[in-house]
Amino acid sequence: MILISFTHLGLFRLPLEMMVILGVIILLILVAIGVSFFIAADHQTKIYEELEYENCELSNEQAEQIRQAKRNFSKPYTNMIITATVLCILSAVPLLCGVFFTKMLNGSQMDHLMTGLVAGTLVLVAIGVFFFIKSNITMDSYNILLQTDDYTPKKKNGRRIMNKYAAIYWLTATMLYLGYSFLTNNWEHSWIIWPIAGILYGIIEKVLSLKNNDIAPE
Repeated sequence: MILISFTHLGLFRLPLEMMVILGVIILLILVAIGVSFFIAADHQTKIYEELEYENCELSNEQAEQIRQAKRNFSKPYTNMIITATVLCILSAVPLLCGVFFTKMLNGSQMDHLMTGLVAGTLVLVAIGVFFFIKSNITMDSYNILLQTDDYTPKKKNGRRIMNKYAAIYWLTATMLYLGYSFLTNNWEHSWIIWPIAGILYGIIEKVLSLKNNDIAPE
C-alpha cells in the first residue's frame, strides 16, 4: 500500500507494476518470517500446553520465586500496556492528518495519499498489538504457574472441558457460517457469526468453571 501510494504521488520513479511486484515480494518475505516464528514458538511451547489446563504443583520455594519474578515484571508489564494503548489510540492520527492536504491535492492524489496513511495506521496498530501480546504472554505464564487470575483451578477445569470439544465447536461454527453465507449470499452480514461464536465460547467456558467450583475450588 505504501509503495503504490508513493508511486502514484510521484515520490518513486519506477513503473507502478514494478512497485506492486516489489511490494508483494516484501509482503511474502514478511509472511515467511512470521510463519517461521509461529512454528518455532509452537514447538517450544507445546510441551507446556498442559499447564494451561492442569493444576500446577509447586513447592513453596518455587512458588515464591515465581511470585518474585512476577513482581519484578509488573513495571515492564505496565509500561508495555501503556505503550500499546497509546499507540492504538494514536493510530487514527495518520488518517486524520490527511485533512491537512485536502486543499493541496486533487481528488485522485488525495485517494493515493490516504492509501499510504492507512498503511501508517496499520503499522501503529501492529506495534501496539505486539506489545499487548508480548506483555500478556509473559504475565499469563506467571498466572498459569501460580494458578491466579484467569488460571485458577476451577477456571482451568472449565478450560480443560472446553478444550476437549473446541475442534467440534469451531467446525460447527464454520459450517454455520459457510452454510448460511452460501444459501443466502449474505456475505456482508454473515461475519457476525464469528464474534457471536467467540463470545458464546467464553460464556460456556465460564459456566463450566462455575459449575465445577465445588470440584476445583479457588
